[in-house]
Amino acid sequence: MYYYIVNPAAGRGNTKALQDKLRSRLDQLGIRGEWAKTTGPGEAAKMAASAAAKGHTTIVAVGGDDTVNEVINGITGRENIAVGIIPIGSTNRIATQIGITSWQQACEVLAARRLTPYSLIAAGQKFFLSTLTLGFETDLDKNVDTTATGWRARAGQLRQGWGHVKNYQTLRCRIDVDGQYRLECDVFSLAIANQKFINPLAENKLLVTLSDRPGRQFQLGTYMWQSLRNRALPTTEEAATTRFLAKRVVIETDPVTGIMVDGKVAGRTPIAIRLTDRRIRFITEKVMGDFKEAVGSGPKVKL
Repeated sequence: MYYYIVNPAAGRGNTKALQDKLRSRLDQLGIRGEWAKTTGPGEAAKMAASAAAKGHTTIVAVGGDDTVNEVINGITGRENIAVGIIPIGSTNRIATQIGITSWQQACEVLAARRLTPYSLIAAGQKFFLSTLTLGFETDLDKNVDTTATGWRARAGQLRQGWGHVKNYQTLRCRIDVDGQYRLECDVFSLAIANQKFINPLAENKLLVTLSDRPGRQFQLGTYMWQSLRNRALPTTEEAATTRFLAKRVVIETDPVTGIMVDGKVAGRTPIAIRLTDRRIRFITEKVMGDFKEAVGSGPKVKL
């Protein structure tokens, strides 16, 4: 039986309005189950651990990235558990990356039950599935309030964001890669993800992406807007990018800076990030296509 962990605060309270429609659709698809609501931060992890201990083998996070991340950390080490997502949060990067863009589609995906195993990534003592970032996106989140809605709020976010991006200075990074070599570079943005999470046909391995500052103001503004809208891994063709694969990296920055895990601030540099042997089975949308490892002419790297 499915076990649904609901964050009632997700999506600025949209859960309550959707709950009847959501339950009705799940019943139609034959995947009804037990429902539990969180009452505060960290509770989804405890609920997931308790549900797994009671024998539930399918746990569904009904909320945003924070809820999904808590569920993952609650069942770490239990490879018999399948995890599903119904995205109704303000930030749904994880769902988007596995091909799910609406709660209606999520219900169909849960019913189809296509399972993809992913290795978890550890950042210090915290486990995550999707993306770790540092640099511009993380700093932008600290300096611009993205919680408000409406056109006036968006206009204010754009003004704040543009003022921030024009003055933002790149970070000096020192990165130890697999204990085999060390590189130094100035980066505008750094992101680490499991490449298999980006493309299910790829193997489990850390994909490290280093991006330089976009060269044109228009592209810089586009990059900022993507970041404000909480889209996964903002990109621009104008930003030189370097990518490489690894199993473990240790990152130091000058100055010391915060890191963001799955869209939430979760620590500071220096930090060690490693691909673990702990697996999570996710119920995903079917994604086709070939993964291509790309190495671009990105930030100047000193080995």
